[in-house]
Amino acid sequence: MAELARNARDALDGAIPALVAELEAGRWQSTEEMAEFFPAADVDGMKVRIRLGAGYRVDLLADCEAQMILIEYAGSETGARADKTGSKAA
Repeated sequence: MAELARNARDALDGAIPALVAELEAGRWQSTEEMAEFFPAADVDGMKVRIRLGAGYRVDLLADCEAQMILIEYAGSETGARADKTGSKAA
C-alpha cells in the first residue's frame, strides 16, 4: 500500500491513507457488512476488491470472524488477477 501511495500520489489524492485507516478501524462481522461499508467493492466470498479510481485497485482477503485482512494486491487495475470476477454482496 505504501508503494501504491508513492507511485500514484497525485492520482489518488489521499485515498490510500484513508483506506488504511478504515481497514484498521473496521470491525465487520461478515464480508456482506464490508460490502455495505464499501458499496463500490466487489465481494466474492473472502475476496474483496476495492476500486480506488484513476485506474487503481486493492484486492483483499478478509476473514471477518478472525478480524484479519490480508492485502493481496495494491496497484494498477491491469495488474495481478485483473480478470477476477466478483460480485457485489446482497
